[in-house]
Amino acid sequence: MAAASLDLLLPDSGDRAAALALLRERLELEEGRERLADRVLLDSFDRRLRAEGLRAERPAGRTGGGALSLHEPGAAVRRAEVERAPRYLVEELPDGPVRDRLAGVLEERALLPAVRVRSAVQPLAVVNGDAKTVVRLVIEHPEAVLDSRRRVPLAPRVSVEPVLGYDAEHQRALRVLRDRLGFEPAERSLFDEAVMAVGGRPEGVSSKPGVTLAPGTRADAAAATVLVRLHEIAVSNVQGTLDDLDTEFLHDLRVSIRRARSVLRELKHVHDPGERTHLRDELKWAQALTGPVRDLDVQLLEWDQLVAPLPPERAAELEPLRTLLTRRRARELARLRRGLRGARFTNALAAWHVLATAAPVETEERPNAALPIEAVAGERIRKVYRRIVRDGRRIDDGSPPEALHDLRKRGKELRYLLELFGSPFPRKVVKPMVSTLKDLQEVLGRFQDRAVQTELLREVREELAAEPGGPAALLALGPALDALLADQAAARAQFADRFAAFAGSEQRAVVRDTFPKS
Repeated sequence: MAAASLDLLLPDSGDRAAALALLRERLELEEGRERLADRVLLDSFDRRLRAEGLRAERPAGRTGGGALSLHEPGAAVRRAEVERAPRYLVEELPDGPVRDRLAGVLEERALLPAVRVRSAVQPLAVVNGDAKTVVRLVIEHPEAVLDSRRRVPLAPRVSVEPVLGYDAEHQRALRVLRDRLGFEPAERSLFDEAVMAVGGRPEGVSSKPGVTLAPGTRADAAAATVLVRLHEIAVSNVQGTLDDLDTEFLHDLRVSIRRARSVLRELKHVHDPGERTHLRDELKWAQALTGPVRDLDVQLLEWDQLVAPLPPERAAELEPLRTLLTRRRARELARLRRGLRGARFTNALAAWHVLATAAPVETEERPNAALPIEAVAGERIRKVYRRIVRDGRRIDDGSPPEALHDLRKRGKELRYLLELFGSPFPRKVVKPMVSTLKDLQEVLGRFQDRAVQTELLREVREELAAEPGGPAALLALGPALDALLADQAAARAQFADRFAAFAGSEQRAVVRDTFPKS
């Protein structure tokens, strides 16, 4: 394995001259010219690069272009020339090593500015007797930039970069720096320290609820814990949705709303009936508000899959359709923005927070509030599972599509119950159950997604015909629709096997034993 770079903190005062004097005593150095580095460090909202050990940066400034550089331990720096922009999606990056490396990491997420860092940088080269560079060092005195007037000094550090083929010299340099000169390894990366200095979260914002509930937790307290977390996720994704930074902001906003609706639907007699009904209605409205843009996002995200069955010349003829869908999305996004900025959505978020943080109250209207969460959630898990098994057994080749769609919705309810309230139950039961449910949901989701796609594409045919190049696009659309319908049929054909794994006698026995009737 290639040696990785390492950041060490300068001892004592961190003075550059003093650090250089120490280094000259023990290492043979060639000193480069000191320079000012002013750059923006970037990552996705959920810090996917950080999780992969990658660091992306570009020069600071408001205009012009520059190199987007991608740093990875053990690899040469990858660079791509980009224009300065508020975000970078993978498909917006030029072809090359940066785009290739980030495609599987970012997926639909955008690279966003995380923090601006200005540094006085002193490059050094450790050389051997043949005057060849065997290790690269960089002394850096950084500061995080809040705005044009406010800056936060960060810990001075020296970065130790290996050179290919000189691993022994790299290890020797590290021993000198750490053991003899007292340079301690930095506890935090420059990225983490800088983001913290400006009040950010180095780990980013996760869309996963990540709630753990102790057995015996009151149902109202458990519901409050989950609803507070889901509210945090929703609120954190509103601005990114408004700014249209990437499609995952809207997706995560919708999922948090859908999960909250599920909590209110499944945990009956836990909350005030009037407040519960009002919030359910408002969240249902919010879900409907966000639906059209998400449907169009799915169409555009899956564009390559749509045109994949077509020969290249026919795929090119469908470009007017993509233009039409993009234009329609812009109209729907404007409507969504008005809704998210409006009083009704603001009040819905406020009502959500009020209900989630209300003091526990046990009344005749809330008979389940003081019960242990495993009693309330366990009964619902058992009942929803049994209903899925019952309804799934009734589905055959003659069943209408609505039957599979309804089963999919029930599956989501069960999955949310398991994911949000499953922690008091044995992990060895919950985890495999969620896994088989995901497998079933995958084919049901594919079936429904293809239905939504074909319905939307059929809906726009008349509008498409009036577009420049529309008649040719209509001809190409026919085979694309046929491919979607074929994939929908394939998903339906896979349903029986997936359902059998989920509803088998062994799984039913596990559910019966783990989630008994109260």
